[in-house]
Amino acid sequence: MTTEKAQGITYGEWMHIWLAQRSVYLKEATTEHYRIAARNHILPALGMYPLTALGEQQIQACVLHWMESGRRDGRGGLSEKTVRGLVTVIKNSLRSAAREGMIVQPTLDIRYPERTQKQKLSVLSRTEQAMLMQHIYLNLTPKNLGILFCMYTGLRIGELCALRWEDIDMEERVVYVRHTTQRIFHCTESGSGWTELVTTSPKTRSSVRTVPLSSLLYPVLCRMHPGDGACYLLTGRLRSTEPRTYRDYYNRLLRKLGLP
Repeated sequence: MTTEKAQGITYGEWMHIWLAQRSVYLKEATTEHYRIAARNHILPALGMYPLTALGEQQIQACVLHWMESGRRDGRGGLSEKTVRGLVTVIKNSLRSAAREGMIVQPTLDIRYPERTQKQKLSVLSRTEQAMLMQHIYLNLTPKNLGILFCMYTGLRIGELCALRWEDIDMEERVVYVRHTTQRIFHCTESGSGWTELVTTSPKTRSSVRTVPLSSLLYPVLCRMHPGDGACYLLTGRLRSTEPRTYRDYYNRLLRKLGLP
């Protein structure tokens, strides 16, 4: 067992070292996500433990606490998805410590309590979808075209916001998904910070893809093409819009049409 390197080092101290190391390889948004997860949840619960003493028992106790009362606003527990994400960050950090010979890789068999109530996924009915599409066809604007485009191609909202007309091959009738836009929060040690709108490659390698255009969507695109491939689909201009702004527009449209 090689632990000399970790002598006297707390898990919190190692987490800061590890985050600095990983920031070289990870996307900026992923790095900030890890930092926020560490500052808000992981370090307050586990940061004081010696690196060599952190194991399954301590992490399992945190999982139960987070799912029962882990919200920072005091309104109950975190979702299982959020907690699993926190555990993934912890596992990755401990795996790196083991690779550097600071600890022996711990065996972590973390269990998650079952919840009786499952959140039901809300989707539009056929009638509601028809109402939305009818409104879009009768009121074609770049923003409304984006909703139609998303319904026919399944693009994520960040991918849609980053989409330029030059990414759409009208001859081959395909769209090349190569970028995504998102606003990320840069967090300081004090908890303050600032936000920045960034455009990067999509979420994963497999997200870089070619999507065929529907025969129903193609003529609408021909009609709406601004003539300049550098323009963004959602604005028809050289300036883009961000996911939060576009999501707000979509929600207002649903309310206007009386849709859920």
